[in-house]
Amino acid sequence: MKMWRCEVCGYLHEGEEPPDFCPKCGAPKEKFELLDEEEAEMMRDSLATREKYLQIYNHLNEVSKLAQEGIDLNLDEGCNEIFGQTKKDIEEIHKKIEEELAGHASECIWVKVAKDGIME
Repeated sequence: MKMWRCEVCGYLHEGEEPPDFCPKCGAPKEKFELLDEEEAEMMRDSLATREKYLQIYNHLNEVSKLAQEGIDLNLDEGCNEIFGQTKKDIEEIHKKIEEELAGHASECIWVKVAKDGIME
């Protein structure tokens, strides 16, 4: 499948032809550039990687809620320590994910993906 990028805002579109107008900024079809297969594949890989980060991030949110529920039970010192450490570890992983995505955003390929609004 071909991949097109809006030269105005960076929106990515997959299809045989670019859209008549960019759904993000309204630029006409003529403002879309066809990405070569290597760059298109890099974009697909970048989007897939970002999606995995988001899935992990969201699953960890659920685990953090469970840990907080455990803390709220206040059963004993050992349990509280495990639940508290779990929350602390999740906060650290969240921070690492955020930093990694921000780092990728400063690189050319991720800047293009970020412009697409996918990094929001």
